[in-house]
Amino acid sequence: MTSTCCALMKVRSFGGIPRQSFCRRLSTKVLKHEENTNTSDTCKTNSDIRAMRNQMFSEEKKRQLSLIRRVEKINVEYTGIPENCTLYMNKDLSSPNNCAMHMKSNIRTLAALALVNGEVWDMHRPLEADCSLQFLKFRDSDPGLLNKAFWRTGSFLIGYVFDRAYKDEHRVNVIQFPNNPIVEDGYFCCDLDLGSMNSWQPLPDELRAMSMIGSCLAKEESHFERLEVDEKLALEMFKDNEYKCKQIPEIAASSPSGSRVTMYRLRDYVDITTGPLIASTLFISMYNIVKVFPMKCPVNGDITRVQGIALPPELQIHYKAYELLLERAQRMGVEDPYRESQ
Repeated sequence: MTSTCCALMKVRSFGGIPRQSFCRRLSTKVLKHEENTNTSDTCKTNSDIRAMRNQMFSEEKKRQLSLIRRVEKINVEYTGIPENCTLYMNKDLSSPNNCAMHMKSNIRTLAALALVNGEVWDMHRPLEADCSLQFLKFRDSDPGLLNKAFWRTGSFLIGYVFDRAYKDEHRVNVIQFPNNPIVEDGYFCCDLDLGSMNSWQPLPDELRAMSMIGSCLAKEESHFERLEVDEKLALEMFKDNEYKCKQIPEIAASSPSGSRVTMYRLRDYVDITTGPLIASTLFISMYNIVKVFPMKCPVNGDITRVQGIALPPELQIHYKAYELLLERAQRMGVEDPYRESQ
């Protein structure tokens, strides 16, 4: 402020306004501008952050698609129902879901995940070269890989639910959730930083209200979109989450390329996970947030852990049996959910 006044010391008036009055007005405007700038940086709401990440996700996806200059064909050797076949698809554009759309049966409504050259693959992830293809269904004799993806999706949805359940002025920061969930524990989980609300103990009605946000997703088909971005862009997208900013360099370094970060989008909500996730919300029938409790983390301090449970529509069980599953999932985890599975 002083430098502004000094620069105008020899000016007696400015447009008919006395020098001192003009300097005072100018100083006030500069101060207000600085306050507004600081406020915009530190007081962004959950909606602001969600909209920013969603826009950056869309722009990067569009940019990556623009790099495909010409369409190349690839051979996809499919094995499974209704019959084995060879499909001619578009490289870097066609996905397992597109392959399922070319088949006569209702396989698209059953396939929640794919195997591409033996690697677990998202249904909406583009195919990159000639490959073999199989679909994973909940009724398979060994649904282990799909169960892990389903549990991982449940954890992802906890962030989606809390991002919407809380008032905008209460910042919700997703810290992490297990990328290799232990299905046998009987629940999926996610660690959050709710700030001053970390000690909050929700009532049963509040748990039901949050669960409804997840359950209602099944009424409309919303896809889980996968996108790989470079480390720099990931840091920019999650600059408002201090936990993610610490994790991103390590995530990028451990990726196959050594510099990429995988993230997913559901509607307008974006979060980081290696995946894969299930194809869409149509594969979620029952979804419940069962426990929210504060805990002390040696790395991140005071945090909130949220536990949940879900079922796909293919697995119909008696409501009494589901109540037993809910009771089991409400137990505070006695083992570390981030431990390596056997």
